[in-house]
Amino acid sequence: MTTNPPDRTRWRWTAVLALSVVASAPLSLAACSSARQSGATPTLTTVTVTHTPAPRPVSTPPSTTSTPTSTLGQLEGTWQSLDQGSAEVLYTFRPDGRFERAEVLMQSRSSGTFEFAIGTKGVVEVTGSTLTLKPQGGVQTLHDPDSPSGSYDGRPLDDLSPETYSWSRQGEDLVLVGKFGAVTYEPVTQEPPR
Repeated sequence: MTTNPPDRTRWRWTAVLALSVVASAPLSLAACSSARQSGATPTLTTVTVTHTPAPRPVSTPPSTTSTPTSTLGQLEGTWQSLDQGSAEVLYTFRPDGRFERAEVLMQSRSSGTFEFAIGTKGVVEVTGSTLTLKPQGGVQTLHDPDSPSGSYDGRPLDDLSPETYSWSRQGEDLVLVGKFGAVTYEPVTQEPPR
């Protein structure tokens, strides 16, 4: 059993909580407060943006690029990025072809803690070793102690462009290779605190 350093554990739970909020509310995102002292438990703030949902299609014909269950089964679950410095990325891939992604970046500065979080949800298609994410919505939150007037909560994402990755499994880990290089993810086996 390995023990995570306190900062990594705090970021992991921040990202897990952000991911769980994105999954449970269509456009909400959990963000940490500025209490970042060693040993302090971060206070969470939930911001909800409400909009008129798009109508759901009555039926969708099967796609010729649908994801085989066995391939999607290799991706199912929640994955946490490794060795990303002050950033954490979590993906959850669901058996029905949906995904949620939470990205959290925190940096200590002399003026306080800079925080940037993005929550995205959508559908995933897998064809062989190619994984395509098709975002359908999401929000972003920014808290900048150097520019408080530029900070915001729950701003809808402007760019919902599809993203394509090559994927592979290395033992228990998942590796995604995209336009910024390869990122390794480990499975998240612990449940976040409720």
